[in-house]
Amino acid sequence: MNVRNWSVAALGLAAFALVELRTDYTAERSLSYTSSMEMEMETTSMRMERDGQPVEIPGGGGGMAMGEASEVTWTDKVLEHKDGKPTKVKRTFGDFEGSSSMTMGGEEQTRERKGALDGVTVELSLDEEGKVVAEVKEGDAPGEALVGHHLTLALDEFLPEGDVAAGDSWELEKDVIQRGLGIDLSAVLFQRPQEGGGGGGGGEGGGGRRGPRGPRGSMAGAVLMQADLAGKATLAEELEEVDGTSYRVIKLEITASGSMEEQGMGGGGRGRAFEPTAPTLVETTYSIELEGKLLFDPKAKLPASLSIDGTLKVESRREGDFQGTSFKSESIQEGDIKFTATVTTG
Repeated sequence: MNVRNWSVAALGLAAFALVELRTDYTAERSLSYTSSMEMEMETTSMRMERDGQPVEIPGGGGGMAMGEASEVTWTDKVLEHKDGKPTKVKRTFGDFEGSSSMTMGGEEQTRERKGALDGVTVELSLDEEGKVVAEVKEGDAPGEALVGHHLTLALDEFLPEGDVAAGDSWELEKDVIQRGLGIDLSAVLFQRPQEGGGGGGGGEGGGGRRGPRGPRGSMAGAVLMQADLAGKATLAEELEEVDGTSYRVIKLEITASGSMEEQGMGGGGRGRAFEPTAPTLVETTYSIELEGKLLFDPKAKLPASLSIDGTLKVESRREGDFQGTSFKSESIQEGDIKFTATVTTG
């Protein structure tokens, strides 16, 4: 083989070279993780009937909007590891910021949310059964806020189990996606007060008496908690350079469609303003489409950043009876969702 042919062959082999995409938990360093979620939903259509007659809705039923925004941050220090995986981690939570808004009839209401673990330091370790347990070292934390945590980075969920070559793809299941986007811990980190002025929720995950809740209390989050999310990750052939660092690019595609159980869809009090009682027949369908990318730093050996966004559409149909009066309602809500996350070392 001459030099030219050898060079061409070498380039061809390089295209199929295997790449290790695995976080190094043995290095002496701290890992600071920040994750944010932004959501805007608008009611684009609403129709109601009482005893078969149309009901006039102020503003035609459209224009009602809901918004959610939140950011969480914490810093991890691996205290012990085995076979390259952490077995004991010191985690210090920063200040969590969260807010929700609702606009209806030209009036906007905004509510700030406080994180359940603001400023708290915990030590995470594995018990005899391999389950993660949390022990508070500094600060105060409700017991329900200490369940469901993991020793590894959430962004690890999007990484392949073994070495891969450029162009390779791997499937992403529901629980992997929920953890990778931070959905699984949202109800824990941003707990919603109980109705009637009660305290923190009861039971694992802070569910309390109100049943399953979505991320940071949002309507869109309720869908994300129940939706049959499925996705695909693909290692891109090209690298991406940011501030002098070359990153491996993992392209992400996530979709979901189907029906879900009624969990107060329609924005809580907003729905009750129009309907005299809870419906006896409910159908809520959804469709989700998300696309984005994860950047992996091969030198630092960690996932450095995540950016993924897309759309959510929810259609609800309700029927009920109240004191001899029947009613029906249909609504469509559409909006945008964006998730971002970064990991830095110290």
